[in-house]
Amino acid sequence: IDQFIAAGEDKWMRQSGLVMLLPHGYDGQGAEHSSCRLERFLQMVDEDPHYIPEMAFNLRMQIQQCNWQVVNCTTPANYFHCLRRQVHREFRKPLIVVAPKNLLRNKRCVSTIEDMGPSTQFKRVIGEIDPAVYEQPQGVKTLVFCTGQIFYELLAEREKQNRTDVAIVRLEQIAPFAFDKVAQHVAYYPEAEIVWAQQEPKNMGAYAYFTPRLMTATRQINGDEKRTRYVGRQVSAAPATGMGKIHQEEYNAILKGVFDFEE
Repeated sequence: IDQFIAAGEDKWMRQSGLVMLLPHGYDGQGAEHSSCRLERFLQMVDEDPHYIPEMAFNLRMQIQQCNWQVVNCTTPANYFHCLRRQVHREFRKPLIVVAPKNLLRNKRCVSTIEDMGPSTQFKRVIGEIDPAVYEQPQGVKTLVFCTGQIFYELLAEREKQNRTDVAIVRLEQIAPFAFDKVAQHVAYYPEAEIVWAQQEPKNMGAYAYFTPRLMTATRQINGDEKRTRYVGRQVSAAPATGMGKIHQEEYNAILKGVFDFEE
């Protein structure tokens, strides 16, 4: 992976369109069945976290100028568009797909045929989907950025608590980073605290990748630098626990950190 996939184009000017489908999701199955080591793939992305490239649709060349793409799709339609654009491009770039097996059985992880039809395309970021939340942006006190499986867990907990003061935004394409979209969502909820929520321990996952890029996006695009509060598992040498009880305690702590945080 390091020698050929991550660095092959840079070293030998040889493009590759290889797609890697990597199981990744925390369901209490232990260290060997939870993480694809997302953080390692993000660490090898050759993207400057302090520089925003051209982001206009007709001029954007982020993917061409990056060594690979890392995505964690939360809808079948976005997964379809992700694979479709991979083969329709005039260039080739490796694609790392972080794929939670849990979503294959999640009844809410569905799309319509229309979502894959004409005039539809891959969404780098998916914003808040509940009208009761996004139609009242001034009332949102917490803006949660996340990626992958944890979205559905946060959504279920928010509905259980009947909350409309927490907005949830999904990063479908983690790398290259959607500076423009992230800045846009932060600006839309001016009173909200920014939270990054993840299933992984703090020294893993996308937290270290997301944080400096959020600061750059909000500083250079919005003129108001924002920092994020971390919600996730504590630092750990192992990706996950193998004990169901501890897994559930960690899961509950994440939900509490998002919805019941007290300074």
